[in-house]
Amino acid sequence: MTMIEEITKYAFLKEYTDNEAVISEVLTYTKNKFSSVNIGKLDAITDTDEPYIEAWNQYVDESKTIGVYETLKKYLVPFQFPIQKDISATDAYRDAMLRGVSTQKMESATGLQLEKPPAMQLKIYQSIAGKIPVLIIPDDTDFCAIIQAFFHKNEPIDTPESMGAALINGINNWDRIHSLKMQWQAVNPFGNWSEEFKKQIMPYPALYKDKIIVLSTKPYSNVSANSLGIAHNDWIDYSLQIRLAHECAHLFTLKQYGHMTTNMHDELIADYAGITKVLGRFNKKWFLCFMGLEDYPFYRKGGRLENYLGDKEMSTEAFDILKMLINNVADTLSKFDAFLGSIKTSNDRLNRIKSICELDIITMASPNGSLKLIEKYNNIRLQAVI
Repeated sequence: MTMIEEITKYAFLKEYTDNEAVISEVLTYTKNKFSSVNIGKLDAITDTDEPYIEAWNQYVDESKTIGVYETLKKYLVPFQFPIQKDISATDAYRDAMLRGVSTQKMESATGLQLEKPPAMQLKIYQSIAGKIPVLIIPDDTDFCAIIQAFFHKNEPIDTPESMGAALINGINNWDRIHSLKMQWQAVNPFGNWSEEFKKQIMPYPALYKDKIIVLSTKPYSNVSANSLGIAHNDWIDYSLQIRLAHECAHLFTLKQYGHMTTNMHDELIADYAGITKVLGRFNKKWFLCFMGLEDYPFYRKGGRLENYLGDKEMSTEAFDILKMLINNVADTLSKFDAFLGSIKTSNDRLNRIKSICELDIITMASPNGSLKLIEKYNNIRLQAVI
């Protein structure tokens, strides 16, 4: 970001407030973490499957025989414990999660208690960022339990009503670690596995940490079909498609730019990917409904915007400016898509997503935001040809 660009952003915000602390707060929140200079910091996006996919292909095959729940309980520690207050602080839980100790003789490892485990589906999905396991959970109670297991170490932490999906990045898979140990010991029967693990396994998380997308089947962002003027069954189908494309966009930014954070820029990118996957173009009304800004400047409590404000509480004035920025960006994305027309190819789609990644929220929200976005798109498209 050049000094001129910083001054331009500051001047734009100055039109809405004279409070320097608020301007600083908004500038900090909207700082762009997705930049072409960051490309390559994580694994490159290639046609080669990540190491964990081989194991998950086995899990998918096994689930067809014994069921998804029984398969995942067999291999993943979070499925081996119930949701229970303070369970993550127990020795048994810590031994299992951090040291890979078998839970077979642990009294507290009674399994994740689910309402409708037979309804769960498990598959491997080819995303824009490579293959990834996808777990679909039709029952809302079960979805919340699995989010608590994966995200909150089996602690009973409330899940927002508007949350219906998650990309779980970095599950310790002790099944894979034990397989690596067996393979190594077969060649090194008198070797020191602990030393080998510290030096040759731990520094390379791809060898033992997995990613998985978890999806519910409820209406997207807890928005009703009525409010969008479409049939309920169609909306349920669209919701699943949007969620999957949304989480795959998070996977893309993680692999392409090295970032996936709880920030509105991430959600702009991901919701754009989800909406356009279903409609072939961006829909401003849908997006603002998802965020709780359908009646801007009024914010509907329970909208998703409140989920992405970060750990530090945002001031009321900064939140009001953020609402304005998001509403403006929705306009910008509509103009951007109107200029380019319907998405024609997978490369066209990817280049649009990259463009939204590489411009910050304030620039996109400014009066010439759509022109800046089109310029960015053309530059990315030309770079791909060179």
